[in-house]
Amino acid sequence: AAGPVRPDEERVTAAALAVPGVGRLTAALGGLGHAVHIEQRQGTAALPHRHVRVEISVDGDHRALDVAREVRERVRAALNDRPTVAVLVTAVG
Repeated sequence: AAGPVRPDEERVTAAALAVPGVGRLTAALGGLGHAVHIEQRQGTAALPHRHVRVEISVDGDHRALDVAREVRERVRAALNDRPTVAVLVTAVG
């Protein structure tokens, strides 16, 4: 997987990797070879906002749901605009 190229991606990467149980960022579904995806969402039902998707591998001795929740909280807190965050567990090992 390609590494982060923007400061926000670097912050997201650092926040996610600091969570106990995260083995690595995976970029399994990524499209562009990135495990971190940041996009601006605009819709008719909500105000425009950023959304972050992070793809991770979870160590087998940790509960995937707990790890994903902690990653979501830490990533959201790492960015000033507190975007919505989705965490995809693409591997457990």
